[in-house]
Amino acid sequence: MEQINAKSIFSPATGFIQRGGFEWTCNPYLGCSFGCTYCYAMFLPQNRRPREDWGKWIQAKGNAVELARKQAPKVADQALYMSSVTDPYLPSERSLHLTRGILEVLIPHQPRLLIQTRGPLVVRDLDLLAQFKCVRVNMSIPTDSEDVRKVYEPKAPPLEKRWDAIAEVRTAGVPVGLCVTPMLPLCDPETFVNRIAAFRPDVLVTQDFHDADGGFGADTGEKARKLLAEGRWSNADYVRCVQGLRERMPVVYEAEAGFFPPGPLPEVGISSL
Repeated sequence: MEQINAKSIFSPATGFIQRGGFEWTCNPYLGCSFGCTYCYAMFLPQNRRPREDWGKWIQAKGNAVELARKQAPKVADQALYMSSVTDPYLPSERSLHLTRGILEVLIPHQPRLLIQTRGPLVVRDLDLLAQFKCVRVNMSIPTDSEDVRKVYEPKAPPLEKRWDAIAEVRTAGVPVGLCVTPMLPLCDPETFVNRIAAFRPDVLVTQDFHDADGGFGADTGEKARKLLAEGRWSNADYVRCVQGLRERMPVVYEAEAGFFPPGPLPEVGISSL
């Protein structure tokens, strides 16, 4: 891990995040130690290191809280996505408290805050998140199999810890989303569908693996696509699973249509399979 000084902590939203209705993004870190093989962030201009090194490095913005204190007024009452090119609850956050410090500074300014994570550490900050009037925590849970998780997300937190964390978030009264994005191979699709339906997240978004064929920066990595091809999981399996979810859930959003600020749910955004 390397500590750096950043020039800004809030950046104008771009791409699918901007299209979703966000004005700003916030990334306390650059890089990510979870090492997900499919992560789009490894393809973006912010990643200036070799793609094969993704997951092996992070840069912590040591002045993040100081910057947030100065710049928070510009995001007041606006939609803020945290985080777009990293995870705000990496293991390093346990000691560095950059995300927590930013949240503390933001409370008086009340942005419409979305936390996007796969880190159970988010429950540490429930005391702060509960003070936001418009907030949602999205937890990524893309499979039901620890074996699959270890292949595609080798250093990410175990799945059951994520389920426990997002349940604790909801118990605290904070709205929650589940992101099955991308949907990884499932061992028992029916049980997975039933578990999601029983949990009843405020927002559910799914996504299949995609290949942009070099058409834009964010893409599913070659290694992840190769792993997928070697397994017994296909687009047809994905379609059947999403259809099962739609039979049990009021709304299932797909891909970027499911990433929108907390608040009233969009009436449009359910793409057809």
